Amino acid sequence: MSKLIYLLSLSFFFLISVILQIVEGTIIFSAATYALFYLIVGLAALMPLLEYVFSKKMMILRFYPISIFILAMILSILLDFAYFPGLVFQAIALIFAIRYIVDFDALKRYHLAYVFYGFMMLVLSSLLREIPYQNISQVLVFNIGDDINVAGVPFFFSNGVVVAGMRYFVFSFSFQYMAIILILGFLLLENARGVINIARIRKSGNSSAVNLVSMSFSVFSCQCETITSIIPAIGAEILGIISLPVILESLALSIGTFAYLHSLRNGKYGIFGKLWNSRRQGKAILALSISAMAISPILVTVGVFFGFQKNLLFYFGTNLGLFAASAIVFTRLFYEIRLNIKLSRMLYMVFSILTILLMVAWYFPALLEITINNGVIFSIMGIGSIISGLILSFMLIPVDKLKRSIIYEYIVGMFPVVFVVILYYTVITSSQIWPAFSISTQLIFALILLGISLPVMWALTNYSIYGNYVSNR
Repeated sequence: MSKLIYLLSLSFFFLISVILQIVEGTIIFSAATYALFYLIVGLAALMPLLEYVFSKKMMILRFYPISIFILAMILSILLDFAYFPGLVFQAIALIFAIRYIVDFDALKRYHLAYVFYGFMMLVLSSLLREIPYQNISQVLVFNIGDDINVAGVPFFFSNGVVVAGMRYFVFSFSFQYMAIILILGFLLLENARGVINIARIRKSGNSSAVNLVSMSFSVFSCQCETITSIIPAIGAEILGIISLPVILESLALSIGTFAYLHSLRNGKYGIFGKLWNSRRQGKAILALSISAMAISPILVTVGVFFGFQKNLLFYFGTNLGLFAASAIVFTRLFYEIRLNIKLSRMLYMVFSILTILLMVAWYFPALLEITINNGVIFSIMGIGSIISGLILSFMLIPVDKLKRSIIYEYIVGMFPVVFVVILYYTVITSSQIWPAFSISTQLIFALILLGISLPVMWALTNYSIYGNYVSNR
């Protein structure tokens, strides 16, 4: 059987299942959903044909349409598995699609990763959600504006469709949000593949644990940008249009990483190559860090005088800013005086735990409550941040440039994940992590810091990618 006929048979079985449901009255539409539902079905049925076209013309997109088709089949089965005739044809289409991957595509693992990513994003964003058992005899399809004032529907869900299944699941669909999920999923996989391919450019015998660690952190950091794809659903409930700039920022940064990886493959090193090989940037960062540490006592004193420590952004900024400035200044100072210290593994472990504790301890609710209400304790927090940076500097003394960039990348890469967790936890549980701050303050804090940390993480990730690229040549 030719590839084209095989792929067209997938669309045929899927369309037969939908036609059977419509003829038998299994699918019930609201007045505003006929055209949108048929458009969604048509796009899903078109995916196998796009798979064939892209495999001939656009190789970079060759395995994404069939992955989207598999995801659509999984959703269809979840939503109407009680209707047996339709389920049979959907199961056949799903099995044939999986068989197609096994027979015709060597990159099987990327199909699995893409489908898993899409499904998890739908679950995390609550677009696919479980409901208590309801004895519904039909699949109900209605517009998201049918029972909500259209003016109150957030941008990401305007003109959306809701499909209530026969048993346990409800699926919400909007073209805007699905486009973001699918595009970010494409960038996630392509950026990961790009980093892995760069790590494979090695001279004989040049493979090392450092290369592996660097590659792993870079792959992880590249994907942090895609975590924000859950924000539209979160923002729809509480933050609304405020989340839009962060989503667009995440999309732009993912595209930027994709473009930079492509330029590296073509031998163009760009700004990160210049920064890696430049000595001026180190001096400029050192000068800024020294200035920050010099004026920090004045800023902290003024902040405490005006009660700014009760502002979560000022609180976090003081803690992180003093830590970063301290780490940079002392690392550079130790390098200039040629300080040479060798640390045992045990001492590395102790220093690592101390560094984390001195940074994280101030966010335990009980300690935070005391700190924001006492200027002396708040000042001690600043001293603790400086000591934490100093300890990190001792750990970096025997570390070369590539390893140092990995450590910085890892530290900065954690922050976007933490802010997304805070955001998601606050919305889902409606709980205050810190009693001293309101829920809305927590949400705004997490969203603003996510927007700030993403580009910093992106820059350090691409800087580390270039270092990995150079070390492997």
